[in-house]
Amino acid sequence: MRRIVTVWTIVFFFWAVYRSLFVTYEWIDELLIKPLIFVGPILYITLWKEKKSLSTLGFSTQPRNLFFDAYIGIILGILFAFEGLWANYFKYGDFSFTPIPAVAVAAGMGPFIITNLATSISEEILGRGFLFQRFLHEGLSQHMAAIVSSFLFLLLHVPILVTRLHLEGVPMIVYLGSVFFLGFTNCYLLSLRKSIILPILVHLFWNMTIALYL
Repeated sequence: MRRIVTVWTIVFFFWAVYRSLFVTYEWIDELLIKPLIFVGPILYITLWKEKKSLSTLGFSTQPRNLFFDAYIGIILGILFAFEGLWANYFKYGDFSFTPIPAVAVAAGMGPFIITNLATSISEEILGRGFLFQRFLHEGLSQHMAAIVSSFLFLLLHVPILVTRLHLEGVPMIVYLGSVFFLGFTNCYLLSLRKSIILPILVHLFWNMTIALYL
């Protein structure tokens, strides 16, 4: 349990420091820095320190039906899209159906999707693959492991509130509630599917919704 908390603390510290000191292109954050800070320590501990395989992080060598995972991911992604529209309404006082600037900043839809996919992979490896499954291994119930890991996952998103999103009031509550709900849902999806693929897909849709509408 102490190792789990230590890893999370190290990740949170370096991510918060990076967010507060550096303002770079989003693709640098998500394709380079975040994998280094979020995934690097986990791979070191899992592969080299403990001599375990990637399957302990949810990367099954025999994943279940990927088409089914994609289908469920799309359905849940649509629900997150509606949630994003409501968050947009609370922030701006009106519905916005023109999320073109977010795509333009990413230099097109392709890079936009790739960047958000990279984010989803890094955060799911840390949040569900490591935190959630390690809490389960340490004896917490599934429900409690989902709550604790989702709360720690939520805290990792606090630095972006200060440095980039600048949310206040209801929009901030909606955003943080959405982060927690995403984490909690993905914990159960990981347990159900025995694979981290579906949580990554759901996270991808959530990321794209936030990027487009917040």
